[in-house]
Amino acid sequence: MASPTRRTCPSCHTRLSPLAAECPECGLTLAPPRQGRPLLFQASALAQVRFDPPPRSLRAPALGRVAPVAVEVGPEELVRPERAMPDPTPPGLPTLSGEEAVSSFWPLVKVEASEALLLVLVQGLALLLPGWVLGVSPNRLFQGAWPLVIPYLLAVSWTLFLGPLVLTGQSPMMGFFGVTLPENSPERRMAFSLVHLVSVLCFPLSFLCMVLSPRHQTLAELLSGQELLARPLPRLR
Repeated sequence: MASPTRRTCPSCHTRLSPLAAECPECGLTLAPPRQGRPLLFQASALAQVRFDPPPRSLRAPALGRVAPVAVEVGPEELVRPERAMPDPTPPGLPTLSGEEAVSSFWPLVKVEASEALLLVLVQGLALLLPGWVLGVSPNRLFQGAWPLVIPYLLAVSWTLFLGPLVLTGQSPMMGFFGVTLPENSPERRMAFSLVHLVSVLCFPLSFLCMVLSPRHQTLAELLSGQELLARPLPRLR
């Protein structure tokens, strides 16, 4: 009795089982094994079916056994680039030169001084109006109803700064001196309007803070942590 022919992979020559559809070593798809002589009913059925010869196996090297490709890398490509040394000055606290310090000092002084005068004028008008309606002098109105007059004046004063700061990012006098609040959040603008009101009411204390602080910050800037900056000039096209 003749022994059956051993079946091997045509690519990596690995011994295969008779029913294997692909090589377990290299993954090459194998042609189906040859069938024996068909029976009578099988032969009649095969006569009506078009039979295409099986495709020839790929004569390619086995997967996993391909010689590695040498990649040439220069020594300069293996050197890690040196990182730039960080700036010793924190980004939030830039160092101001002499000219920048002077240019940032006087606009803030002019803004708060003019707004202090404007605030006195607005409070005087706000006190004269109810006194004129009631037919009493402002002094008598303040002495007789000061628990109501003080909150009324504070509300009027806060409204003077709240509206412009929330809508435009500038108090009433900031636009005349080229100063703006670089903040887009309405909540943070509202909070700054309140501390800016305190800074204007306490203008002598705020002026002292601007003189003593190295970056000439107002009392509102120190309390809120925000910063007033010069408004950028429009570019000419």
